[in-house]
Amino acid sequence: MAPVTPLFGTSPKTTNREVEHWMNNLNEVQSVINSVEPKLAATGGKWKAVAQHVKEVSDELSQIFNKEDPHFDVIIAGVNSGRKFENGQAEVSKSDMVRERALMRLKKYRDEIEVLRREYKEREKVRERYDHYRVKLDNLEKKGKDQPRIERNQQKLKDAEDAYHAVTAELIQKMETSWKKHVEIFAEASIALWHTQMLMIDEFSKSSEEIRSYVQDYLSNLKTNSGSYVGDRTSSTVEEGADQSKSGESEEGKFTRPFHDSKHTIENSDSSSPTLEVNGKQGSSSDVYRSMRSTQA
Repeated sequence: MAPVTPLFGTSPKTTNREVEHWMNNLNEVQSVINSVEPKLAATGGKWKAVAQHVKEVSDELSQIFNKEDPHFDVIIAGVNSGRKFENGQAEVSKSDMVRERALMRLKKYRDEIEVLRREYKEREKVRERYDHYRVKLDNLEKKGKDQPRIERNQQKLKDAEDAYHAVTAELIQKMETSWKKHVEIFAEASIALWHTQMLMIDEFSKSSEEIRSYVQDYLSNLKTNSGSYVGDRTSSTVEEGADQSKSGESEEGKFTRPFHDSKHTIENSDSSSPTLEVNGKQGSSSDVYRSMRSTQA
């Protein structure tokens, strides 16, 4: 049978292992709060940086375009989508009540732990008084003199011991109750984090509607003969490679080219409908992109 650990240490300073256990646990909780709270608060700022990045790049790409240039409608769609997302992101950040509630609970929880930390330190004064009379009475009893003084200090020790045990029991209960709260509060913080991401993703999806069809059309015209996209790292099978070698297909010819070289694009074509090459065939941009100008006409 394992030896029973005494409640009080053998040194003059009385210790309670349960109090130290819960204080250490609360320190760990507070460490997580101190790390998570500013990061959760900064979530909107991270998305603001994304929105500004998309808007700035889209604006810069539009600087040297003229309305008559080929694919001007693509550039304008990108600019409009970037500006919409910047505005939408700002509105989402202002009205994210789920995140604000989670941040408020984290702050209140940290404040609660700080109150318990102060009570933990105040308990030390009660513990010191108890230890003082415990050691004093022990010394008086060893001398065996002045019985009235011994009796007075016995009463003082009893009062100090009662106060110490009462304060300790109350603090342990408070600490344990407080520590158990982290399960719910941290789960709510996780929900708040992902709720913000979902709101921003939804806003990004809505804001990008104008450019979406151009992206989709572009990707469909980047398909290889085997049906995979350029850049998706999908390799041909050995049999496909052999068949391509037999047919004399060049490496360059494996992929479609959605845009001609700019010199060839403008040559012999209307400036509002530039020539494109899709799957080796000539076609106009109106076949690939839905023109904003034609829509507005």
